Amino acid sequence: MQVIERNMYMAKEQARLRVGKHPFLYCSLYRLWRGNDAPRLVNQSTQIVIEGFPRSGNTFAVTAFRQAQDEDVRIAHHLHVPTQVIRAAHLQIPILVLIREPADAVSSLMVREPRITARYALNYYISFYRTVAKYRSAYVLGTFDEVTNNYGITIGRINAKFGTHFSVFEHTDANLRAAVFARIEKLNMINDGGSENRVARPSAARTGLKNTLRETLETRKKLRTLLLEAEAVHHDLTITHG
Repeated sequence: MQVIERNMYMAKEQARLRVGKHPFLYCSLYRLWRGNDAPRLVNQSTQIVIEGFPRSGNTFAVTAFRQAQDEDVRIAHHLHVPTQVIRAAHLQIPILVLIREPADAVSSLMVREPRITARYALNYYISFYRTVAKYRSAYVLGTFDEVTNNYGITIGRINAKFGTHFSVFEHTDANLRAAVFARIEKLNMINDGGSENRVARPSAARTGLKNTLRETLETRKKLRTLLLEAEAVHHDLTITHG
């Protein structure tokens, strides 16, 4: 039964990956699935898109951004498909694309969702960033390290590029603990029952699992080839970081 469940899950994920490159098809299917309740999907009233491959600082970036603003901002986020970036680029909506070193992002995703295979996760990473790279002039790129350590710089670059006036997140211990990590813990409890493997913050409990998965990515020949390809995609995007 577990094998059947995993195969069905992977078939669904692979279909999502293919459809996620095509805005009209993806948006149509998403609205059909969610009805009118599609707040995360980009539309003409969206004020900013914050998107990236899973486990690349998405929850931190959205939570900290909301905390910094004096009023509610319509954010399209957490769908993890290129459609969000493509559509926002055509609508000329400000976009923040998040990116993390592939070995870290992929191993973290596999810890969070054990049904995902390493081959699929690496292909997903490569596909996502190769697709959004075609729209590089339409967004600000935020690296995982910058966003999680000095988010104010990232938001400042968004304001400079798009002429916006979003408030800058102040990266203080008090803001991190009380406003960001407390909210992340609450979301984890609501959505994932408090699972330590799924919470979107640093976790000592996950470190050993991630290190084991990283070793697998780096030592198995076929996976190593895909990892090198993912690293090349990461390098090509971040070399023109901004």
